[in-house]
Amino acid sequence: MIIKKFYLLGCISLLLSGCWNRTELNQIGITSATGFDRTGKDWVATYQVIVPSSITSNTGGGSGSSQPAVNVFSSVGKTISEAANLTNLENPRRLYFAHNNVVVIGKDAMDQGINQLIDTYLRTSESRETVWLLVSDQHAGTILRKLIPPEKIPGESIDQILRKEADTSSIFPPVTIFDYASKMKSEAKVIGIPIIMVSGKGDTEKEKKLDTMDTYKKVSQAEKLRLTELAIIQNGRLVGRMNQHESRGLSWITNKVKGTVISISTSEHKHKELVALTILKSKTKQRLVKSGDHYVMNIYVKAKANISESESKLNLSKDTMVKQVEDQAGKDIKEEITASWKIMQRLGTDLGGYADTVHRKYPKHWQEIKDDWNNEFKKMELNIHVKVIIKRPGMLQNSFSNLD
Repeated sequence: MIIKKFYLLGCISLLLSGCWNRTELNQIGITSATGFDRTGKDWVATYQVIVPSSITSNTGGGSGSSQPAVNVFSSVGKTISEAANLTNLENPRRLYFAHNNVVVIGKDAMDQGINQLIDTYLRTSESRETVWLLVSDQHAGTILRKLIPPEKIPGESIDQILRKEADTSSIFPPVTIFDYASKMKSEAKVIGIPIIMVSGKGDTEKEKKLDTMDTYKKVSQAEKLRLTELAIIQNGRLVGRMNQHESRGLSWITNKVKGTVISISTSEHKHKELVALTILKSKTKQRLVKSGDHYVMNIYVKAKANISESESKLNLSKDTMVKQVEDQAGKDIKEEITASWKIMQRLGTDLGGYADTVHRKYPKHWQEIKDDWNNEFKKMELNIHVKVIIKRPGMLQNSFSNLD
């Protein structure tokens, strides 16, 4: 009987599958950020890999706070997968991309197109298509080698910057790999991607210090990573840019303003008697109508705000004065929208995705104009309607300068 039991247990154990494909944590290199450049036809892939033993330090170092929390290295290959595979020649750990935060595309790579990169991210199960996408006029490898005080891991810092900016400034709304793929396969085939740069006074020696732990020993840095502009990508190629003013106008158009601060003037002089409004909530609705053979886009923006600062002479305890501030804020928002629209029409770049709207709403006419949509978009008229509601003027009714 006992022999039969042992025999049965032996048979069962043979049927049980063990962890045959397990990977230990000390065998993988967790990638926080990746960057891609081009040298000729080859890909130059840069990887920012977390150093686990350094994370517990207050400043990102290990023993004596001397070691950075990340290790950055590059590899060259004919394809992206080959470049990643060749890292095994110099890196003791297998790259692990499930926790990757951001992908940075260098100028040369963007000029040649990144369809190959998008294919890689959508095809493999380990890479996430929800990773943030940025472009740079500099080499992506240069961006990934910069530390961002006070955080330890630069890739996570960039992730936090993008999320915080989207919630509180809404100037350069972040986009993901999936967003890019969706837009490139839409009818418009246009997307705006934030540009990240090493900004400052252009001092090469100071810029190099961002690569070392010395950057944590200073209270201020002359050079730093910064979101600077919005790159306009059409059919996979960079065709134009928007500055902060124009890019926020696009955010108003596309209903991506979650929160921001606008400074308006209540004087005839644009930079005098300024009032700062903190936008608490914003909603944009769009209505496309056909007018003859062309189209008219009606945009309705409704924003709620608080007054957070004032040097105006207006008495904000009076409803008429508050209404004056609301009207001026509406005009300023309308100016930003108009500035963005002019860039879009000049370049023939449908960043609002109206081609898809026309396709759904007027399918027959779309078949006639789809091959010439860029020129058709340049003829589209825009009507802007903005309503700003001030919820609270703050603790003071007048500006501090005008208090009796």
